[in-house]
Amino acid sequence: MSLSAHSESVWELAKFLGSPFALFLATSDRLYWIYLLVSFTIAFFLYLTHQQDYQKAGIGTLNFIFPKDIVFHRSAVNDYLYFYTGMLLQTAFVAGLFSSLTFVVSHRVETGLNGWLADFNGRWRGEFGGGLATVVLALVADFALFFSHYLQHKVPWLWEFHKVHHSAEVMTPITVYRMHPVDNLLAFAMVGLLSGAALGCLSFFSKDPVFIYHVGGTDIVLILFYLLGYNLRHSHIWWSWGPVLSRIAISPAQHQIHHSAAPRHFDKNMGFTFAFWDALFGTLYVPKAKETLTFGLGPEENEKFSTFWSLYLMPFVNLAQNFRMTMLQQPRRYVSVLVFLAVVVPAVYWNNGGKALAQAPAGVYLEDMTWQEVRAALQAGSTTAIVPTGGTEQNGPHAILGKHNYIVKYSAGKIAEKLGHALVAPVVAYVPEGKISPPDGHMKFAGTLSVSEATFEAVLEATAESLKQHGFKVIALVGDSGGNQAAQQRVAERLTHLWRDAGVRVLQVDDYYQHNGQLAYLAAQNFTPLQIGGHAGIRDTSELMFVQPAGVRSPFKEDHSGADFASVGADGDAGKASPVLGHILLDLKIDAAVKQIQSALQPQHRQ
Repeated sequence: MSLSAHSESVWELAKFLGSPFALFLATSDRLYWIYLLVSFTIAFFLYLTHQQDYQKAGIGTLNFIFPKDIVFHRSAVNDYLYFYTGMLLQTAFVAGLFSSLTFVVSHRVETGLNGWLADFNGRWRGEFGGGLATVVLALVADFALFFSHYLQHKVPWLWEFHKVHHSAEVMTPITVYRMHPVDNLLAFAMVGLLSGAALGCLSFFSKDPVFIYHVGGTDIVLILFYLLGYNLRHSHIWWSWGPVLSRIAISPAQHQIHHSAAPRHFDKNMGFTFAFWDALFGTLYVPKAKETLTFGLGPEENEKFSTFWSLYLMPFVNLAQNFRMTMLQQPRRYVSVLVFLAVVVPAVYWNNGGKALAQAPAGVYLEDMTWQEVRAALQAGSTTAIVPTGGTEQNGPHAILGKHNYIVKYSAGKIAEKLGHALVAPVVAYVPEGKISPPDGHMKFAGTLSVSEATFEAVLEATAESLKQHGFKVIALVGDSGGNQAAQQRVAERLTHLWRDAGVRVLQVDDYYQHNGQLAYLAAQNFTPLQIGGHAGIRDTSELMFVQPAGVRSPFKEDHSGADFASVGADGDAGKASPVLGHILLDLKIDAAVKQIQSALQPQHRQ
């Protein structure tokens, strides 16, 4: 291994090992430094309100906020270790199972409604963006969290796993991550399914693309909640919001009551943000005054979860020790397992169902046909030819050079299939990528192949002339790269004018690339423009993952939104790309192209 390769490997390992600490800089995470700072500030003012009493007791500001007997307690130390390993392994594994769930469920629901309620399409549509969508989606996600939490308390075998969280003898903001993977399976699945269903309904009934108010991908309702001292809910600092507000939102004090070992507090205040779910289910507890609390499950149970490894393994040990053969004769136990599986299994399946290699249509690609088969197709009316253009260019450290070629070949085939009576020419893989010498643009990266604009136009013209000679009447240029669009437009205009007396038209299908609705769709999923990026970001990485999974190098598929493009060759957060998302995004491009071609072929558009 070369010195540079060794240094790169060391750097990648260092980034991996340091990744848990990136949460302190992520606006979407509860440990974002501003949320922590606000909580510490609230704690400081709470100290000031009773400063004299605390000083008489010998408690200074630092000892009030960071008491040593809590910060260095064995339970807290286990939390730190559990958080670190969980972010490295558990979150990457569990969260990865549901990374695209909201997208795919939303897409399925909207597509299903378009089919079931096709006659009503457009009649009921109204304004569902902005404030209304923000509130609705926040409510749905919060109910999903509440209900999964409710099941974790009420279903005995799920409670064994949820004990991990409640076994904390002291609490710090890190305690929020003291969640067993089985807990997370249920919570992530429930939130993804219900949020996706809600978003799909809003998208169907909204006449415009749905959007929510967010900052960095986090909706403003959640941000406001985090700024109200969220991180104090897992702490020793009592922060109550009074009898009125505590019936609307769960205060830090109410969540501390939820962790109390006192029987009167068991199964109370299970809500995440809003309190009315607890009121509806009869589990709301609003304290009248400050209460003295002891956290945990009691001395005997706490001891069972007193080591790092026991947090992962003790639920299974408890289940094994408590198992009795008579349990197999109790139908309710089967029902509880079936409910869990009915939520988690479909969620995992739908999230990962698009990871199989995309199936390109058969019978539409010229290069896969004999000349007799092409002649027969022309005689049968297949007189529309699609000329896909791709390119051989760098796509960052994670995507292969032929990205555009794989994507546009699949897309062109699907466009032909949807149009009917259309065939697809071989992909034009040599396109303008920048000056060759001295190099500029993508030519600064190894492997990129470039031709001049004039050469590219000449290839397109020769291709179109060949197709015209064989009897094709409509030639549609479909480009997957931004650098191809202008030249294709010039060729389409020039040849259409030249061949108008011959009844042959050349179309530049620019909607495929420029007006396909992808940006609006991603914005509706809470992705920011910085996360989406413009080259080798979420969009084309997702598309390649669907069309050609082997073309994405997973170890390097990461967030490049803050990287130096000149050295990396990519922007956007490729780490959020997924094959399911790629399938959805490709459908948008394909549908946009089909509509444009069909519209151009209507009699009123003919010249």
